[in-house]
Amino acid sequence: MLPQPKKSWNPSYWASWKPFGIGEQYPNNYWEVLRAVWVNRKQLPYAWEILNKGVCDGCALGTTGMKDWTLDGIHLCNVRLRLLQMNTMPAFDPQLLADISQLKSKKSSQLLDLGRLPYPMLRRAGEKGFRRLSWDEALEIISDRISQSQPERLSFYLTSRGTVNETYYAAQKAVRAMGSNNIDNAARICHSPSTAGLKASLGVAATTCSYQDWIGTDLLVFIGSNVANNQPVTVKYLHWAKKAGTKMVAINTYREPGMERYWVPSIPESALFGTKFVEDFFLVNMGGDLEFPHTRRQG
Repeated sequence: MLPQPKKSWNPSYWASWKPFGIGEQYPNNYWEVLRAVWVNRKQLPYAWEILNKGVCDGCALGTTGMKDWTLDGIHLCNVRLRLLQMNTMPAFDPQLLADISQLKSKKSSQLLDLGRLPYPMLRRAGEKGFRRLSWDEALEIISDRISQSQPERLSFYLTSRGTVNETYYAAQKAVRAMGSNNIDNAARICHSPSTAGLKASLGVAATTCSYQDWIGTDLLVFIGSNVANNQPVTVKYLHWAKKAGTKMVAINTYREPGMERYWVPSIPESALFGTKFVEDFFLVNMGGDLEFPHTRRQG
């Protein structure tokens, strides 16, 4: 049985005595909440339904609404708030795609602000832009191309944003019913380096424990990882791990500020004074330092 975190406040774990980290460098989580409210102000009831009943568009940690299946408390990260607009934004004017040359000077953020795609559109070779298609036309074009090809020459690729595992399950069943095994998604590609490394080193191409196993274990080691920035919801588990006596070290090329200290917005103590995480940093050198004990230690 692993030690359980102590619920009482403990200043020895605080990142700063400054309330809410005023003047310190860290993500402003509460500003992200206000920004999400403003950006989605025209569809606030719908946005609330998405957050309260939907799944997370930004991470692989299981959620039901704003709750996860590991710890009690709110599960809501900045990534999910930033992606919320993709679900609430209105459809864009299709005339914007009539000539795509006018879009070349726009930044990706400006293109996103144009709105969402409301229906299928088609651009043939040599044409200046896209024209609207009916769903029947789009499905007919797709089915014709599939029927003209061979199963071994078919390939399907799915996004990892804004959909759920049931979609992937149904899609891979449909593709295999066509006789093809060539189906993939962005989530697997994103994690393929880690799964290959885990398979080679541990024999298992996935994690072998739960986030809950972090809490109360003797030592957590983060190698080339900055979870505070890339998976911000995990800092909630790191906070409770610290409160249960877990030690943390990081092996990296850079001393990541978010791994050193973080203000966890869903935990009042941490939201006010922050939480110190990693005790020791081992700064490795690219192309060298085969054994990290010989590297520069910064504790």
